[in-house]
Amino acid sequence: MKKKLHIKQIVILAFAISLQAKLNAQDFHFSQFRETPMLINPAQTALNKDVRIIVNYKDQWRSVAAPFKTYAISGEFAVNHKRGKDNYLGIGLQIVRDQAGDAKIGTTLGMLSINGVLKMAEFNKLSVGIIGGIGQRSINASALQWGSQYDGANFNSAIASGEDIPKAFVYPDFGAGIAWSYGKGEKYISANDGVKATVGLSAFHFGIPSYSYYLNSTEKLNTKIIGHASVSIGIANSNLLIIPELIFVKQGSLQEISMGSMFKFITQEESKYTKNKKPSAYSIGAHYRIGDAMIFTGMYEYSNYAIGISYDVNLSKLTSVSKSRGGLEISLRFVTPSQFSSTRSRI
Repeated sequence: MKKKLHIKQIVILAFAISLQAKLNAQDFHFSQFRETPMLINPAQTALNKDVRIIVNYKDQWRSVAAPFKTYAISGEFAVNHKRGKDNYLGIGLQIVRDQAGDAKIGTTLGMLSINGVLKMAEFNKLSVGIIGGIGQRSINASALQWGSQYDGANFNSAIASGEDIPKAFVYPDFGAGIAWSYGKGEKYISANDGVKATVGLSAFHFGIPSYSYYLNSTEKLNTKIIGHASVSIGIANSNLLIIPELIFVKQGSLQEISMGSMFKFITQEESKYTKNKKPSAYSIGAHYRIGDAMIFTGMYEYSNYAIGISYDVNLSKLTSVSKSRGGLEISLRFVTPSQFSSTRSRI
């Protein structure tokens, strides 16, 4: 019995170490990446929207140990964005909080983003954004157990660990990105011939932030490169839109690729004249994070509001510990103009 318990503890410890190494190298991230536009690329700040506010919550690895939880809230505002106004600025603020494990290893990040949007040609825009802010790393060192605290038979918390770990430290962080967007056509069921596309490239950290609790450490947060693309294609004379998506993330020696598609069904159109009837739609979709997980997503949109729920089904070598249970994620969104507005009038 003791031997089996010992083996299980070793497996969980190995899992925790490998997972923490991955997180250190690749940051926190959300599976609903379309609902974290500034985390993906600051060039998406207020892109084609006057106001966008999003709240995100992720809970993962609950089946293994103390759950890893990530929270985010962002607000984006377009400055002097009016119909017929070709160029404008987008300003955004984002706060992210991540907490992991029994030691409550935490990261809090506050970032301000500025994005310049230029109309290049009919239906086309180019945007360039920068983002910067301050991060804080924290830890509950008293929850950690060290080899030096074993008295030869048992763990003894009364024995000094000999480790001097600060409770928290702060660091600066920066990022930049570029994006191209295209939009044409209508979204009404009577036509539904709209096509929207966004392609972007961004970089974060630039190897600048020191990311260690030890003051003399040379450990840095690796530069993160993100490439992303999405297309929304309306199927003419139907209520269906197909939205294929792709994201590529590389940070240090590790990389992540997620691809898949959402399928949106418009269930009700807005009354064009009285505006008494509000538009609505529901979406379902699946994405594959290569070598890691399948992500199943559902979303409901009503006028200017949306709620999305997704779940990661773990498919990696960690399934022996996770039992394929990855994480639950929820997003809430408010935008103006409504996501059902004609794309022709906004591009």
